[in-house]
Amino acid sequence: MGFYDLRAEIEQMLLIARALVYTDPAETLRLAQFISFRAQSINDARAETQATLLIALAFRATPSVAEGVREHMAEVACQLAQHYADDESWLTAIDCHADVAYDIANYAKAMDLWLQLLKRSLAQQWPEGMARAYIGLGKLFFISEDLASSLATHLKVAPLLAQICDKNLHICHHINIAAAQLHLNHDTAAQLALDRAEALLCELPFCEFEPELHYYRAHLLRKAGQQNLAKQQLERALALSARSCNHWGKVVNMIALGELHLEQQQTHASQYFMQQALDTATEIPAKYLVQLAHAGLAKSYAASGQTDLEFTHWQQHFAIYEEIKSNNQRQQLSSSKLSDLLRHVEQETIPNSCDNQAHHQQ
Repeated sequence: MGFYDLRAEIEQMLLIARALVYTDPAETLRLAQFISFRAQSINDARAETQATLLIALAFRATPSVAEGVREHMAEVACQLAQHYADDESWLTAIDCHADVAYDIANYAKAMDLWLQLLKRSLAQQWPEGMARAYIGLGKLFFISEDLASSLATHLKVAPLLAQICDKNLHICHHINIAAAQLHLNHDTAAQLALDRAEALLCELPFCEFEPELHYYRAHLLRKAGQQNLAKQQLERALALSARSCNHWGKVVNMIALGELHLEQQQTHASQYFMQQALDTATEIPAKYLVQLAHAGLAKSYAASGQTDLEFTHWQQHFAIYEEIKSNNQRQQLSSSKLSDLLRHVEQETIPNSCDNQAHHQQ
């Protein structure tokens, strides 16, 4: 009796733990540790691998966990999935590992991991793996301020969507397209991508990317001079983020609220949101966002005549900016290297039919 009941318990606990990753990572961690113990007791390698992956995802969603621990657990999940030939878990684990590296500004490591994912996914024709890799590499182009390459890379995901069931990934893709189009001043295209993302929300009970949808709508409204409507969108995004572990999204949303209040000469409110953004970015930790928050605070203090605090935050902003720039140069992360590596991998592994399809999509 116990043996089959135990397997049923493991499967049901896995379902619950997966559902809670983005809203209650602490409970996911507790359940995953429990599942791992149970799985080991009956030599269930598949369940043990999935429990280890859930632990890595829970750590990734918890800023208080040391970055070394987060990276180590993601790497362990990759190794275990590879050892037991659990391709689906490996795909998610290496994407998780790359995301952790990205968050802590180790962009060269993130690039290497996403390129590994892309190379294997192209060779074995895994649409979801290709999509996750392109999304990650598109983010690297974006943060390197190569917006055209970011958009082109994200567009490679479009022909893969018909083969991908996970609607979260569809929404993530459309929002990333919107972000690139918006920064390229293609506002109509950005609006269309956001509409496509919003149309899919009704199919999901929860989507970690929904706050970003309202964040980018707010940007379009600000550009159109509709500040009050933009503020409503940002406040909605912040409310939706309250139970989400998308900490990066929370920070950029609070910075945008700080900027909007500054435009409306509400300096106290601006300083509040910028400080909240700085505190959260420091907890993640995300150096790129920390330097953006320092710049926002400097502008807010300048507007209220507090030049001593303005100077302090500009100093910290430029110190972190130079640190990130130096790290990127030391790691030899550049948009040209990224482009060369991406082209090299595709030329070696992608079948002609898929290559033509991706080229046609662009």
